[in-house]
Amino acid sequence: MTLRCLLSLPFSAALAFYGVTPVTAESLVDQPPRYCQVRTTDQRLSAAVDLGLRDSPTFRELVNRINVSDVVVYVTADAETRLPPGLDGRLTFLSATGGFRYVVVRVNTNLSAPRLVSLLGHELQHAREIADSDTIVDPLSMAREYAARLGRHNRKTARDQQTFDSEAAVRAGEQVLREMLAGRS
Repeated sequence: MTLRCLLSLPFSAALAFYGVTPVTAESLVDQPPRYCQVRTTDQRLSAAVDLGLRDSPTFRELVNRINVSDVVVYVTADAETRLPPGLDGRLTFLSATGGFRYVVVRVNTNLSAPRLVSLLGHELQHAREIADSDTIVDPLSMAREYAARLGRHNRKTARDQQTFDSEAAVRAGEQVLREMLAGRS
């Protein structure tokens, strides 16, 4: 677990004052990393991330890689007007500030649990690609990097925006789906 994912000392001390058993750094060391840099406020998405962490080694590895990077991923349910027709998920670059790069992943939550986790794995692979490339610092550099070496041009949307994909993200999503389905047998 990275230091970024540990509870702060003041928070742990506050828990002790309220009669709650404090969580110490020593008690967290042996636990698998959680998803502190993959964030959501949506209960269905939180459950999907938990499911992916439990049942998919590939999903866990993606989250672990993001947790030790400077990329923070906000995952949100699609508001039905944000995703272009025919897309179930999309990552967009939000900002780079304070030593972190922030991206937003919007996904269609009307999918089965294994398919939703697979879709999240696909989008988290894109976040990993960003984490692995120091040259991506804004939407323009992200598009330039995907066009040049990370991916392939996918299509233009109705709003005339370019979309890109990568073979690595397609493979990651497929692998996560295989692992999710194997865990259900």
